[in-house]
Amino acid sequence: MIVTYIITAIIVLISLLVQSHPSFDVIRIAGVKPDLIFIIVVYVGYSFGSMNGQITGFVSGLFHDSVSNSPYGFLALPKLTVGFMVGMIGRSVLKSNVPTIILLIFVSTLLKGIITLFLSYIFTQGMLSSIIHVIIPEAFYNALLAPPLFFIFDKVFRGELEREGYL
Repeated sequence: MIVTYIITAIIVLISLLVQSHPSFDVIRIAGVKPDLIFIIVVYVGYSFGSMNGQITGFVSGLFHDSVSNSPYGFLALPKLTVGFMVGMIGRSVLKSNVPTIILLIFVSTLLKGIITLFLSYIFTQGMLSSIIHVIIPEAFYNALLAPPLFFIFDKVFRGELEREGYL
């Protein structure tokens, strides 16, 4: 299990570097770019349960906060919450197929966006129009990227998933 934690940390750090680098802005569509770190959090919660999902969500959210302009913990709380909730249903309830993954990521991204919007109202001035202009497009974008990423992560974590009985 320690190897899983190390591999997850490496994947999160690489995703954080890619996502925070200015050259990643090239793949923006209508001003929105995918949240690779969030897709990893959902994958870990979905594959390894709620405890691993919430730990990955919290730690990766703190890392994401450290490179963003947001208050510390602002991005950690939504990722922790969604990592926990996805982990509660996980692979034991939802079997791994493309429509399930797309729906899971879409709904999870909407939930993350609503929690983040609520926190925006607390820390700064959030705008309700960001649901249409940011949250929904990001949910579609994440949902399109998730199936190939889940496939890659399944290959990376194959040994651990077989040991846990999911493959």
